[in-house]
Amino acid sequence: MIFPSILVRPAASTLALRGLLLAGALMMGLAGCTAKPPRAPDTHYDLELSTRSQTYGKAATVRLDRVDMRGVQSGRALVTITGTSPKRFQEIRGHYWHVAAPILIERAFLEAMNAASTDAIFGTSVSMPRPNYRLTLTVLEFAYDPVGKASVRFHAVLVDDDGKIVMAETYTASAALKNMSPAAGPAAGVDALSDALSRGFERLSKALADRI
Repeated sequence: MIFPSILVRPAASTLALRGLLLAGALMMGLAGCTAKPPRAPDTHYDLELSTRSQTYGKAATVRLDRVDMRGVQSGRALVTITGTSPKRFQEIRGHYWHVAAPILIERAFLEAMNAASTDAIFGTSVSMPRPNYRLTLTVLEFAYDPVGKASVRFHAVLVDDDGKIVMAETYTASAALKNMSPAAGPAAGVDALSDALSRGFERLSKALADRI
């Protein structure tokens, strides 16, 4: 006996499911081929200042009340100068100070000034509740040009224990990058900023010696 052949067609829902599975497999394969490489870890930096020995003439106590900074330069990211007229700044992704810039500069200032001083002592409100003098720093510029130099500019106000302003001056300092090759990277800018800030604080220490 001869039986007629029977053609069995898959249901429409089955075909649709197979299509979705095939499309998903193709998408996963393409994603695997075009996956982005893992993001490089962030790099964190510190300042290393060096100033010449300074004598103030007496064992005065100078309290740094605060370091004031505003805008993009007050964060943790390293900042480059990208243009002038007007001056333009840009953060560097993935390269940061290990603490916010105002705290970084405050710590660097106290460490450098105390290391260089032969008599006067510098501190904060924690260690000096009743100082002979109080100092405030307002940092106006703290950045570098990747193919030029690092620039630092800050305003310093010194007040005696009677509340009288005995000094109010602005200081500017710069230092050329010693290595401008791409391989040097932001580390060259950090070194130049350390040099520029060292020069600025050295000038400040000489001015303080004349007022204390």
